[in-house]
Amino acid sequence: MPRLRSALILPVLALAGCATGPGLQSRMAAYIGAPEAKLVQEMGVPDKQIAVNGVQYLAYDRVRQQVLANSFAMGGFGPFWGPYYGGFYAPLPQNVQVWSCEITFAVQDGKVSGFTLKGNDCD
Repeated sequence: MPRLRSALILPVLALAGCATGPGLQSRMAAYIGAPEAKLVQEMGVPDKQIAVNGVQYLAYDRVRQQVLANSFAMGGFGPFWGPYYGGFYAPLPQNVQVWSCEITFAVQDGKVSGFTLKGNDCD
């Protein structure tokens, strides 16, 4: 019986380790109907804001970057290549990956009425 129990529990524990929390879409949807003060209290001061036709738009920018490993091009003269045989190492341009998401909330009558997500990192 103990063997059967551990055979059933181990796969459940393995799957539980893969579980993630709610996505960005559902976390932001929780603000719909909330007062603007709660939004600013929890999200912070917006990066941009504008009022159009009685609707206040508050935008938050999430940006992260990763510099990928720099590589080198090897060059030189003659049959030998490398720094000790008259050659040189020339660094290649860095490869920078940028992920971003702009979250824009619409606020009417002091309450969040909707939001939009725009970018390549809005999951």
